Amino acid sequence: MTFGSLLAGYTRGEIVGSLAFACLFAMLGYRMSHRHRLARGVTPWRLPSVVWGAICFFFQPFGLVVELVAQATTKPAAPAPAAGHLSRYPGPETTVLRGAIEIDPPVAAPAGPPPPARDETGATPLFGWYADATGRHEQRYWDGRRWSEHVLDDGARGVDPV
Repeated sequence: MTFGSLLAGYTRGEIVGSLAFACLFAMLGYRMSHRHRLARGVTPWRLPSVVWGAICFFFQPFGLVVELVAQATTKPAAPAPAAGHLSRYPGPETTVLRGAIEIDPPVAAPAGPPPPARDETGATPLFGWYADATGRHEQRYWDGRRWSEHVLDDGARGVDPV
C-alpha cells in the first residue's frame, strides 16, 4: 500500500480541506495547552504544547477531548516560595528561630553607593549611564541592579571598581 493509494478516490479540494481542518485543530490544541500553562504553571499532563498540537492534528476532535480531560486532571504547579516567606520544611537556605519557626535569612543590601534616583513612577532605574554616585567620575554604568566598574570622563571610557 502506497501513500498515493491512500489518497485515491479523493479530490484535491477534499484533501486540502482535510489538511486545513487538521491544521486548525492543531493550532487550537497548541493554544489551549499554552493558555493552560500560563494560567496554571504547567501544561496538561505536563506534555509540551507542541505535542498537544500534534495530537490534535492527527486525532482532530478526539484529541481536543483528550486534552480537555488532561486539563481537568492536571494539578497546578506549586508556587515558587517568595523571598522572606515562612518555610514549612527546613532546608539549607532557612534559619530556625526559637526551635519552631523557620524563616529565610534576610537579603543583604547591596554594598556600595546608592542606586540612581527612581523615576516619577517609583520604578527602579533601567540600565544605562548615570552620574557617578561615588563622585570620582562624571558617569558610571548602572546595569539595572548594581553599579559596574565602567566609567566615563569627558567621553573617554575607563574602569574603576566601585
